[in-house]
Amino acid sequence: MTEAISSMETEQKQAQASWTPMAVVGVAQLMVMLDSTVVNVALPSIGAQLPADASALQWTISAYVLMYGSLLLFGGRVADVLGRRRSFLTGLVVFAAASALCGLAGSQNMLVAGRAIQGVGAALLSASALSIVLAVYQIPQQRKIALTAWSGLGVLGATIGVVLGGLIVTAVSWRWAFLINIPVSLAAGVAALRSLPALSATGTRSLRVPTAALATAGLASLSFGLIRFQDGTTTTAWASIGLSVVLLGVLTALELGKSDPLLPLHLLRIPTYWLSSIGLLLAAAVMISSSYLASIFFQRAHDMSAFAAGLALLPMGLASLVVAFVVPKLVGAFGPGGVYLMGATAQLIGTGVLATGTSSTALTIVALAVIGAGLPSCFAPLYGIGSSHVRMEESGVGSGLLNTFNQTGSALGIAVIGTILATVATDRSEAGSSAADATTAGVGQGFLALAVCAVLAVGVALLLRGLTRAPKPATQQS
Repeated sequence: MTEAISSMETEQKQAQASWTPMAVVGVAQLMVMLDSTVVNVALPSIGAQLPADASALQWTISAYVLMYGSLLLFGGRVADVLGRRRSFLTGLVVFAAASALCGLAGSQNMLVAGRAIQGVGAALLSASALSIVLAVYQIPQQRKIALTAWSGLGVLGATIGVVLGGLIVTAVSWRWAFLINIPVSLAAGVAALRSLPALSATGTRSLRVPTAALATAGLASLSFGLIRFQDGTTTTAWASIGLSVVLLGVLTALELGKSDPLLPLHLLRIPTYWLSSIGLLLAAAVMISSSYLASIFFQRAHDMSAFAAGLALLPMGLASLVVAFVVPKLVGAFGPGGVYLMGATAQLIGTGVLATGTSSTALTIVALAVIGAGLPSCFAPLYGIGSSHVRMEESGVGSGLLNTFNQTGSALGIAVIGTILATVATDRSEAGSSAADATTAGVGQGFLALAVCAVLAVGVALLLRGLTRAPKPATQQS
């Protein structure tokens, strides 16, 4: 008996995977998410020095997030069919090349094109990285830690991006916000070749390129339509949104009944999976849009430099980092649904305070820190619940679909919030308000929209808590 137990313990130790692959893909995820926000505080400098107009500056953010979110499903498929490590390395190369194009851009069109290509590389990179995490870490406890680290690094990257962006813009140039990715990508590539397992690919499956193109076009049309509202071109906006509905409807019809779908609709039939997906969409919208609104508020309403605005956002990132360390213990104590409810509630409190249109810098920083504290409490449980339903052979598309909801939330959040901010600020300026007051009002209305997202997230969290709560042991009757 003792020998059997000892043998089992030995096998369990041997099954423990090394944490080196997690470190490699974690650095890549940090870099990808950092680039979602690093340009936020650099926009005024880009606009003045490149130069670039307001529409190009909006697309500098939206092109990256849009392509990233739209191509994640296809990125996951590439990882499943061609191999996860190969897809990861390809994504690194594309991302690094596009970063160089952005950093050396001589016109606003070249910059936007570079950001779009960067999004393509990020989609390949992120989808394959999460697929690697799910494939390498099979033991439940290891997977829980790995997913917490994954989501925590994503949140940290997005929140410290504005700090790093401000530092780089102030100390050197906005161009180095992109060029810094080149040595990081090179180091990550070398480490990946040395430490990542090859992980077998399924070569008999097709890439489903036409279907991927249809999914990408549908998601891109939706975000493009929302962004067009900012320019007042409502006819184009509604036409684009209508096209999106048609394309995504056709995609759904084509994927129904497929034995090897690009869009794994069978996962969306699982209540906890689709609720997790909706939760990720809402959490991403709040995360990206909060840092975007805050950077605009600090620089335009309070005339802060890019670096000062980045420092003002630092407490948000630090709060996320601190909470990320304790999330695994919180999940053990309250369950994933309970922890997500805590995170959604924190987001509601923070966005609710900022929705009042306060002009106080101190209160804004505190409220942003509350939002930051809630972010890892949302992302880690949601990724854990959602990925628990993903089979090994579909780890690419399964994790890709979760990431698609995440990044679509980012794209739609920026589109909607950017439109609200611009519309309200323009109306107030035309009514005679100062630029600072007009910006403050626009930011307040933007956070009001995010507060609505947080209310919806609380509702999703209550449902998930009920579905994931462990059943109480039956009481024994005497």
